[in-house]
Amino acid sequence: MVGRGEVGEGIDGLAALQRVGEKVQLVDVTQIPLTKEDESVDPSLFPVKEYDEHGQQADRRVDNSWFTRIEDVSTVEMAEVHIVNTMAPFILTSKLRPLLTKDQPTFIINVSSMEGKFSRTKTAYHPHTNMAKASLNMMTRTCSREFAMHDIYMNSVDTGWITYENPLEYDSVKQILKLAPPIDEIDGASRILDPIFHALNTGEKYWGLFYKDYMPSSW
Repeated sequence: MVGRGEVGEGIDGLAALQRVGEKVQLVDVTQIPLTKEDESVDPSLFPVKEYDEHGQQADRRVDNSWFTRIEDVSTVEMAEVHIVNTMAPFILTSKLRPLLTKDQPTFIINVSSMEGKFSRTKTAYHPHTNMAKASLNMMTRTCSREFAMHDIYMNSVDTGWITYENPLEYDSVKQILKLAPPIDEIDGASRILDPIFHALNTGEKYWGLFYKDYMPSSW
């Protein structure tokens, strides 16, 4: 078994992942350099075996993606964000679509965020994450009507503010002041599942909506 700290010490980490029969934590993969630029990154910024309160790779950078403008976002990061937030849900939905036509209602929840809303004022920061969530929302708006005709109910849901995205400098202030997001991961998961539970408990099935705080919201 490959431990958390054993994957990611340079290119050798990739070879470790390729050994047959070994189990790898998803967070370990973040230690593998994907481009030449990644190899020149100061290793102290992403220390091996150090994780934040959410079990994710510790990030010691002064600035992170939350404060990047379009000219500062790498091509690899832009692609990764879209693969995770847009391409993966698209592929899963398209390939599993035949299995969803059953004798009972089925549900698709696209995990979105306020970043993807067109009606919300935007800053110049993190355009790539805004774009990815907006794209996911467009899949909901495009596919949900036709899916509902087959008893498949697709909606987008905002998890709510469950983590801090700010870089290290702001994170240190947060720890000193003992600040925490207003809700946690359990509440975020409850919001995601609420449209399903509501339909099962009441028989009221909705589709093509963007949910925030357990209620339909604007796009």
